[in-house]
Amino acid sequence: MIIKFLGTSSEKLIPRDDCDCVQCKSSDPKDKRTRSSILIDKNILIDASPDILRQLRQSQISNLDSVLITHEHEDHTGGIKYLLRINRDLRIIRIKPGQHFKLLSKDFFGFKVEHSKMAPTVGIIINNLIYIPDSSSLSLANKYLQEVKIAVLDGSVLGRSFGGHLSINEIVSEVKPYKNLKKIYLTHNGHSGKTFKELSSIIKNLGDERFSLAYDGLEIKV
Repeated sequence: MIIKFLGTSSEKLIPRDDCDCVQCKSSDPKDKRTRSSILIDKNILIDASPDILRQLRQSQISNLDSVLITHEHEDHTGGIKYLLRINRDLRIIRIKPGQHFKLLSKDFFGFKVEHSKMAPTVGIIINNLIYIPDSSSLSLANKYLQEVKIAVLDGSVLGRSFGGHLSINEIVSEVKPYKNLKKIYLTHNGHSGKTFKELSSIIKNLGDERFSLAYDGLEIKV
């Protein structure tokens, strides 16, 4: 199974047009971020950001089968209307907590995640990978985090929790003891004022070599 990170920003694009920080002025392609979506084996999408058509065009994807939605915030669903204009038969699956199903020979399981009272949120387990791009707490996810090998987690904020998001520092501290996790990727990266290289170094220093910062276009084999 191949997972491709189509987008890895939080609710807004990076760079920001009105900002002169080193993150926004960086020439590193890894600092150019569209809003978060991942693609599974080129035909299953998790979340459809408002940037989805641009993301699919850049990845030369034209044969989507299904879209799975973690929650109803605009940065995760804003692209659905564009996809349905192209393909009215596209399957849109709003996963519910406790839902377990097979899709194109892959196992999916949804579980409740604390993030927003207004937009109930799920994390998703796909085979041996767990995907939780938005979370204000991992208390409901910890038992699942101890059962998989790869984790993709919320990298929205650095330092302290803010706006429905647990901080990178807290997430790294919480999952670092889980030796079953062989790789941990942080996505949904916000406007931290840190370049990809700087934030990657901070994350590894907080954690260890298993921790990485995801970027648009990253592909991992699971």
